[in-house]
Amino acid sequence: MNLRNFICVLWLLALNALGAWAIEDERGDAFPFDRVGEELEYSMKWGIFKVGYGYLRVLPIVEVEGEPCYHVMLEVNTNSFADAFYKVRSKFQSYISVADLRPVLYRINQHEGSTDRDATVSFDWENLTATYQRDGEDPKEAVAIREETWDPLSVVYYFRRILSPGEGIVSLPATDGKKFLLIDVKHLGLTDLKSQMGVNPSMKVEPNTKEMKGVFKKSKDSNITMWYSHDADRYPLLIKSKVIVGSFNAEMKKVRKIGFNETEKVGPDGSVDD
Repeated sequence: MNLRNFICVLWLLALNALGAWAIEDERGDAFPFDRVGEELEYSMKWGIFKVGYGYLRVLPIVEVEGEPCYHVMLEVNTNSFADAFYKVRSKFQSYISVADLRPVLYRINQHEGSTDRDATVSFDWENLTATYQRDGEDPKEAVAIREETWDPLSVVYYFRRILSPGEGIVSLPATDGKKFLLIDVKHLGLTDLKSQMGVNPSMKVEPNTKEMKGVFKKSKDSNITMWYSHDADRYPLLIKSKVIVGSFNAEMKKVRKIGFNETEKVGPDGSVDD
């Protein structure tokens, strides 16, 4: 799966804008990476069928190779109905430096259908490279990146951090350790959204899918549309897609505050001990 496709799948299953979209308010520069204990729960539907659930979590600050990092995680699971034809039990974790808000490590635990993949992407900001390494294998050739580049999960949080009202198109630099891309996102304006979270003023955006492969490339009118709450939280409330295999929705249903009793420990390979 290519990077552009993969990032949009992340947005689809769970579920930042530069210059004119920048926000300056009381939230601080780290928002929302520093919201330890925040958990956003999503219900997922394929057409009329409920197929699973997803969680976006902000976990306690951890040290990765001696560097304090914000820790965010996406977890996606299908339900018993979807398990019968395509079982998903996946986690994606991103570790972002507290000091400069740049990703340090990205951890992939992807178990979907016949795919079983455990890997890391490490960032070298001195040399401006990112390196992908599957567990038990040699590292891939490093990919050149820019001064500001995000991994597929941290870019979702970054978008939430800096999104604000206004129209236009922005390009988000991102990498999965195999390829560097600029992902264009178009702001479509403000609207009132009715969802499981009630009726909320929302900001509507649309990532560009024109270069995607797989079902996105085959679908002539494929698109992905997202609604973020128009408030200080910038919650991703709803994600809708239309592709060759039908329609897919991920809708936020709950916001929780979860507690933690211990500081996590992160190994050099990105593994986490609680």
